[in-house]
Amino acid sequence: MKRALLSTALVVASFPSLGNAVELLHWWTSNGEREALAELAIALKQQGIVLKSSPVHGGGGDTAMTVLQARAIAGNPPEMALIEGPGIQSWATLGFVSDLHSVAIEQNWDERLPDIATNINTYKSHFVAAPVNIHRVNWLWANRAVFDEHNLTPPANWDEFFAVAQVFKSQGIPALAIGNEPWQLAILFEVLTLGLYGSDYYRDLLIEFDDALVMNNKTVELFKTFRRLKPYMTDPSVSASWDNATLNMVKGKAAMQLQGDWVKGELSYMSLKPKQDYYCLPAPGTANSFIYNVDSFVLFRLRTEASENMANQLANTLVSSDFQSRFNQKKGSIPILKDVDMTPFDICAKASKQAFVHAEVNNTLLPSMSDSMAVAPQLQEAMLELINHYFNDDTFTEEEAISQLMKIAASVHFNR
Repeated sequence: MKRALLSTALVVASFPSLGNAVELLHWWTSNGEREALAELAIALKQQGIVLKSSPVHGGGGDTAMTVLQARAIAGNPPEMALIEGPGIQSWATLGFVSDLHSVAIEQNWDERLPDIATNINTYKSHFVAAPVNIHRVNWLWANRAVFDEHNLTPPANWDEFFAVAQVFKSQGIPALAIGNEPWQLAILFEVLTLGLYGSDYYRDLLIEFDDALVMNNKTVELFKTFRRLKPYMTDPSVSASWDNATLNMVKGKAAMQLQGDWVKGELSYMSLKPKQDYYCLPAPGTANSFIYNVDSFVLFRLRTEASENMANQLANTLVSSDFQSRFNQKKGSIPILKDVDMTPFDICAKASKQAFVHAEVNNTLLPSMSDSMAVAPQLQEAMLELINHYFNDDTFTEEEAISQLMKIAASVHFNR
């Protein structure tokens, strides 16, 4: 993002008026995600507001952010956009987003939201985005029928994973459903990092980029273990969306999927039930930790008093107990508001809530590097490129990967 160009665009842009329609730019295109967005459309319709959905395909959101930047430069931003992590502060710095301070004070967001929500969604101590959920990234989803047929138990650690995966391989069944997209591979890499070596290592390597850890033998073994997963996957040369990977797991074309709890949105859409049809378990070795992703909506700053009132109205809806309950039951995530009654939620969501509270208390709550929570977008892009290159090019050695990681770490330290 070029600061000078965007700043100039802000000055000269002729922003549209809201009327009674609100455009939302996002990358939610799966069945479960559309069902969740339908809940937002219903909530807004009750207030006389029409939601215009503008999806941009690409499950990781990179393409959507490119589209959003282009539209902002052209002076034609949507009224609302899905943005995650440090990217929110970038947009706020450039003056594009609405200040939600008044509604945040009125609705007591500081008390009703966890600290991570405040850290992610504020700029200069003012809320500039409305958070709607918490996703747990380090989930293992397993097809119960496939495990029952082979008299196997889902793995609790990585040694067990490889043992189970070898049994499935001997029967011609991929253990792991995945699409060969950089962000999907990066999720796999980060849950492997956490599962093998714990939350302190995860934090030091993927957030702090500690020089000593980058060159540690554990990091070499991490890369080796990551590549060791390839023979146990659905065809690693095929690029597939995450929801297609979920469908492969559901159909028994693979036994498991390591992916965030947006997967449960798909499973619920298909009327599948936890314990009965599938298992929802922490990713191997990560039972006491919680890698999180928070979905937030940024409301773009327009130039009329009416638009400011509308932004507050939208924020009030998004950060409300009733909406977050209905939305998150469809999305697969859990509400970010502390005071939402979890009674209507399924056992996976209740387990996620318990894990989140435990991780908060025990300092094992970790931002997702792969899902835009931990590092600046440029750094995330460099990491995804490295992980993707290493996984797909068997001639790219661990030593070369470490060398590239050292360069990334050096750039982090230089810019601090």
